[in-house]
Amino acid sequence: MASQSGLTSASQSTLQRISTSQLRPGMFLVRVLDSWWKSPFFVHRRLLNTSSEVEQLMHSGIREVEIDTALGVNVAPEAESKDDEASSLVDDISIVSGHQVNSHTVLSPDIGSSPDPTPCSEESKSREAVVLLREAAVAAVEGAFEGVKTGHLISEPALRGAAQALVQKSLSAPALVAEILLIDALKQCDKSLYTHVVDTAVYAILVGLQLGWDEAQLERVGIAGLLHDVGYMRLPQNVVKAHWEGRSDAVLLQKHVVMGETLIKRQAQFSDDIVRMVREHHAYQDGSGYPEGQGGALLSDSGQLLGIVDYFDELTTVGGPSGALPVAIAIRRLYQEAKKGKFATAYIEAMIRILGVFPVGTVVQLSTGAQAVVVKQHSTIRLSPHVKVFRGADGKLIADPQACDLSQDTSLGHDISIAKVLEPTEYTLNLEDFFQS
Repeated sequence: MASQSGLTSASQSTLQRISTSQLRPGMFLVRVLDSWWKSPFFVHRRLLNTSSEVEQLMHSGIREVEIDTALGVNVAPEAESKDDEASSLVDDISIVSGHQVNSHTVLSPDIGSSPDPTPCSEESKSREAVVLLREAAVAAVEGAFEGVKTGHLISEPALRGAAQALVQKSLSAPALVAEILLIDALKQCDKSLYTHVVDTAVYAILVGLQLGWDEAQLERVGIAGLLHDVGYMRLPQNVVKAHWEGRSDAVLLQKHVVMGETLIKRQAQFSDDIVRMVREHHAYQDGSGYPEGQGGALLSDSGQLLGIVDYFDELTTVGGPSGALPVAIAIRRLYQEAKKGKFATAYIEAMIRILGVFPVGTVVQLSTGAQAVVVKQHSTIRLSPHVKVFRGADGKLIADPQACDLSQDTSLGHDISIAKVLEPTEYTLNLEDFFQS
């Protein structure tokens, strides 16, 4: 115990709190000691390689930062220290993003956090990395949006960095990203505006990937997704809060589109197509939606997609008078509205390809009469996912839900299939319990 204490003390001595005026290339930045929205970077934990990076920090309004002298200039022989919770989170996100953290080590985008004494699988590490990336993106959006309230410009570098990291992770592990998004949605009893915009951006990236869009287009729709509701920051917050509680002043809320467009136009860094996507995200193919005159034949492909995934995420978050809809039922509604001309059917089909015919978290009745929760998609047979059976064919609850791969597990009978998706009124479950590790 004594030796462990000595190591901790030694490693902590390499962390130094300095003013931004003391920064110079070659220093290793651990964190900024100020509000996130002021930062010019999405990833704080980084080696400052150039004078340009140093100048960005010096002109950002941030007054103090923390550096690690063991990883930057005046490199000490001691190993990297275990930092506080905030810097550890940023370290995990740098791993997700694949940033180089010193002159000889490049971290893989599919490896999780820094070394942990408890062994865990590569899948577990990858899942943790996706969760941490999403949390960091939410923090970046919150910082950017909160800054707007006090008259600051939107942090374009932070949002662009968040979008780039989300695109890279979606390109490398799209099924895993989609699965974690759906599972986390089950845990969101009070989803925030910031979580909504991040999830909308991720859904847009994932569906765009299914449509064959290139990386640059995915990044642009990702940035637009992160920005699309920034206009809410110019509305009375009690009105915004009421919207997320399922109550709304529709006329006033509609103004967030024009207000958001105006805020974004103030900054030349955001391209015209990003501005257009934000303007169009509540306008639909059949000419409905708002602002009036934005929908119909002139609607851009990216604007259509952003509008669809925004609508989808709100259905699964706010829903209607009876509450949020299960994902499978929300997709069914989208498809029905697409057939009536509101949305492009091809986009809904792409969404089904990535989320699944029976998305994770869907409660279903099997052909045997048993009831189950979908817990994982099959890699190739989309109609036969992995499920956990919680109610037997006899109608009795199963104390320890039974795992079953419908593509091959015949323990419940032959040729088991999903007969129907159950409505929330047909069961009483805490779905989060089915995804506890």
